Amino acid sequence: MVNIFESLKQKINDQVQENVNLANYTWFKIGGPAKYFFVAKNNDEFVKALKAAQDLKIDYFILGGGSNLLIADQGFDGLVIRPENKNYKINGNNVYAESGVLVVDLLDCTLKAGLTGWAWAAGLPGTIGGAVRGNAGAYGQGMSDIVESVEIFIDGKVVKLTKAEMEFSYRHSIIKKNLAAILAVNLKFEKGEVDKDIQQVKDYNNRRQLTQPLNYPNSGCIFKNIDLTETKINKEKVMKGLDINEEEFSQATKFNKLPVSYIIDRLNLKGKTIGGAQVSEKHGAFIVNINHAKAEHVIMLISDIKMHVRNEIGVQLQEEVQYVGF
Repeated sequence: MVNIFESLKQKINDQVQENVNLANYTWFKIGGPAKYFFVAKNNDEFVKALKAAQDLKIDYFILGGGSNLLIADQGFDGLVIRPENKNYKINGNNVYAESGVLVVDLLDCTLKAGLTGWAWAAGLPGTIGGAVRGNAGAYGQGMSDIVESVEIFIDGKVVKLTKAEMEFSYRHSIIKKNLAAILAVNLKFEKGEVDKDIQQVKDYNNRRQLTQPLNYPNSGCIFKNIDLTETKINKEKVMKGLDINEEEFSQATKFNKLPVSYIIDRLNLKGKTIGGAQVSEKHGAFIVNINHAKAEHVIMLISDIKMHVRNEIGVQLQEEVQYVGF
């Protein structure tokens, strides 16, 4: 019988670990152990680990910055790969960054290099790989605005995808549909006066501090906002359920999205608690871990919110958080 642990160490290196608690690696501070765990220090190790998992036919999961994740209480029965490939290179308006680079670190470096165009990413949690995979964004902008191409590992080989081939949409890319891993990204910015962007970064960070529950463990926004360009809603039912008028509806949807935080606030769901999980009293789109929450508490709370929203305004919420190990 094949010893998977020993085989992984042979195929990757002896830094593969067993039974590592994943809660320590997530913003939510929730989740059980990974059966196998490996920190990839560079792209070579990253590819080795991916190939090893495929060769041994075991499930694998790529754990980046640890945001936007809910890991099951029983953990993950496979190999968790944590990429710490953090090389990047700025060449004129173009930036090459490996997937393990933190978004906030890269933003700081691009501003110092005189590049503008993504101040909206201020305070964005997680890695550049995760941000591209989920087309992260804020204030009506997103990663798809600055991506030129993406290097991925798929079907045992490394290939490059163009922006068009990434099939970006709201909080989505083709990577979410395929068993593929982002190794590096190529981004393009504009050269210009960065003073305005620097001030915007400060303003956005201040706004996050004021409006988001950063004093409690959380995974970021639990649900996607309602993209009105893709989702049909019954406007009258929504306005009635939220008890708002035409002017208030227009103001709430000025970016062509109906914010989940606005819905939850109007439905008086802030503060609702199940076990150690609570709908944030500060920002309704967040669920916070207030007292050693279990994943099952979060799942129950998510289900309860979705039921209320569906019943009151006829809208089916979709999770932005990624489930792992369920």
